[in-house]
Amino acid sequence: MWQVTGELGALDARRQWLAQRQHELLAALRVRRDAPAGAQVSAPGVPVGERGGAPSGPVREISAPSARTALLIVGGVLVVVAALVFTVVSWGRLGIGGRAAILLALTACALALPRPLRRRQLTATAEASAAVGLALVLLDAYAARQAGLGGLDRVGPAGYWAVVTALTAVGAGAYGWWQRLRLPLPVGFLTAQLPGLLGTTASGGTVEDYATAMIATAAMDFAALYALAAHAATGPAGFRDRLGGDGAATTLVTGARVIGGGWALLGGALAAAHAMGASAPTEVVRDWVPLGLLVLLGAALCRGFRTLPFALRSGAEGVAVVALTVAVGAGLRYVVPPGWAVAGYVAPAALIMVWAAVSCTRSGRWAKPAGGGPFAPLPGAAAAVGELAAASAMLLLTGVVVLPQLVHALTRPVVPGITLWLDAHPPRWSWQLATAPLFVLWLVASVLATMAVLRARAVGDGHLDRLANALRNAAALAAVPALLLMPVAVGLPYAWVLAAAAVVTVAVAVDVVRRPGAALLPRLLALATSGALALLWSSADRAAVLAVCGTFAASAAVLAHVLPSPTASPAERATARVTGAFAVLALGVEAVASGLTAGLPGHLAAFAVLAVAALAACAAAVWHRIPGREQVSTAVEGAGYVLAATALALTAPHPDALSVALAVSGVAGLAIALRPDRRRAALAGTALLIASSWVRLALADVTFPEAYTLPVTAAALVIGHRRRTSTPETGSWPAYGAGLSATMLPSLGAAFNDGNWVRPLLLGTAALLATVVGVRTRLQAPLAVGGGVLVMVGVHELAPAVVQVLGLVPRWVPLAAAGLLLLLLGATYEKRIDEARRLRDTVRSMG
Repeated sequence: MWQVTGELGALDARRQWLAQRQHELLAALRVRRDAPAGAQVSAPGVPVGERGGAPSGPVREISAPSARTALLIVGGVLVVVAALVFTVVSWGRLGIGGRAAILLALTACALALPRPLRRRQLTATAEASAAVGLALVLLDAYAARQAGLGGLDRVGPAGYWAVVTALTAVGAGAYGWWQRLRLPLPVGFLTAQLPGLLGTTASGGTVEDYATAMIATAAMDFAALYALAAHAATGPAGFRDRLGGDGAATTLVTGARVIGGGWALLGGALAAAHAMGASAPTEVVRDWVPLGLLVLLGAALCRGFRTLPFALRSGAEGVAVVALTVAVGAGLRYVVPPGWAVAGYVAPAALIMVWAAVSCTRSGRWAKPAGGGPFAPLPGAAAAVGELAAASAMLLLTGVVVLPQLVHALTRPVVPGITLWLDAHPPRWSWQLATAPLFVLWLVASVLATMAVLRARAVGDGHLDRLANALRNAAALAAVPALLLMPVAVGLPYAWVLAAAAVVTVAVAVDVVRRPGAALLPRLLALATSGALALLWSSADRAAVLAVCGTFAASAAVLAHVLPSPTASPAERATARVTGAFAVLALGVEAVASGLTAGLPGHLAAFAVLAVAALAACAAAVWHRIPGREQVSTAVEGAGYVLAATALALTAPHPDALSVALAVSGVAGLAIALRPDRRRAALAGTALLIASSWVRLALADVTFPEAYTLPVTAAALVIGHRRRTSTPETGSWPAYGAGLSATMLPSLGAAFNDGNWVRPLLLGTAALLATVVGVRTRLQAPLAVGGGVLVMVGVHELAPAVVQVLGLVPRWVPLAAAGLLLLLLGATYEKRIDEARRLRDTVRSMG
């Protein structure tokens, strides 16, 4: 560890020196770039003989150019602040001539200094002087209006500053071009963002006017700066030098992307929000102007600027599609009937999505590329991606809008169903659904299906890739509720709606049986969706639950029997397992519903569920013998166990019924143990029978359970010994576990409720004897049962003394003892682990 720590320290020191060396080399390159032609510049910082080793002197945390830049920035800010204070605070102490002379002199000096500074290779100082001069220009404009020069104080502030910022933007760009400076061009660009908004404020514009100004400003940003960038890329070298080099041109392009895109998105969001919440058609018409500009801007950026990255071009096209969809939807809101406003947004989005998919399919853009992506790198692919993504987003948003109404319609029968089964009084309820949400759902399902077909054709040869499969499955999931909610929307009675759902489910199941291998997953999704809805809707009527559960149980049993053929695919075998388990569970629900419908209480209806569980065990034993259906047999058997546990839970509040249910389950467990591969079920069956006897003894208020359990223990131990003698490979648990537990565990429970000392003494003696026999014969069951009971008896006898001692000692003593014990265990951790492993191996080696 010490060596590793030393190596890490050395690596950190080396990394710090290399980082410092990198800064020094970059500083040397900057100095060489700014030096006059022919001047000799050496790399400062490290002597020649020490360039390969560690630094010999103190490490400089700030390089010389960085320090210079910081000084220039701080100095420029201080000069601007001083000028601002002079202008605002000390303005009244001078006359008009003195004030004008001072400000103009300062501004002229600041703007004139960059040229001589550049001649002396002080480029950074020249940039700082230019920035101070541009700031002083704005202060001059402020001072001129405050002084009322030429009647400027009578001009509105917004209009005045709109003109000033526009002139400053143009002047800053021209000044930077003339002086070959980098900073004035970005300053002019940033200042050019303000005239549009200020002019809109001056003219008293509305929300749509502000949105139009933002989008128009973004369009001018993209047009001007991309024209400069294109000319810089193809023009002469002098043009690039006037822009400040290739790096400055790249910075301008990046600024146009960020700032122009931000203005466009902000203006589009403002116009879209105002259009969707407009209270009159005239307001929507006025909002069409900024939305139309945004559509044109997005289309131009996607199709006209090929140098943009693929993602940005796709995003621009997507923004245009969203703006077009909002504009059309906001206009249709005043044409469609009440309640159909959402259809005005979803319809154009669906049309755009289908049109883009058809266009991609015809042009071959939606071909499957070698890289595995959804689009091939062909012209127009960016526009297709943007259109599809934006239209999908609009469909998703409209789906979210109508989702609460659809969910309410899908789950409407649940609340009266719960009331029916709990109170036994069917409530009055109505089931309705507006047509517009159903239209949206149908439109979404149709678009998804169309996209799946087009994508499959693009792949070719009928082969479906992952995207086509996903679209097809999503279409199936959306089409089923859309189909089943149509009777609700047209106002059909509850029985007709439920019958339609059941018929659709059975029809899909029959189709799966007839054609098990063709497009299995979409049909299974449709089957599961329709079946779940039918079961959910049937809860509002008792007869409906009986009919639907019985029909579905029979259909699922047929599917479980037919699907696992010798040539079945893994998906078909998995479906067979699921349908087999579902058939058993549906029969269990049928049994409970039948009992409750007949007027039986829940703890008596549980025995019908136990009967279904027993039948499931018998069916599993039969199917286990049929080749190819072993996994279905396991699923059916597992579902039967679930029903048995449910039946026991239903009888738990009634001990008499629980005792009978435990006895029936125990006998069924012993019957299952007759199968050669289910021998261990005898343990569960025996445990259930013992538990049944314990419950019966508790109901009879028996205070001496040994009188009833000792004969059973003797008989069980004799039978177990004979079995182990005849079959030596029989384990100790099947042979002696039930017999030992039959007496010791009830006696242990009685000992904790008995204040006498006789039972604990006798029980402890018997447990000690069983423990000794288990150790001598090396058998697990006597050792585990006897040792566990012996420990519990010891805890029972020591508990009063421990409580008394803990009441006498201070409260910190137990905490200290526990802490010391933990320290002791921690100090001997490895030894204790080794001993525990040896004990585990010893117990495992027992019979």
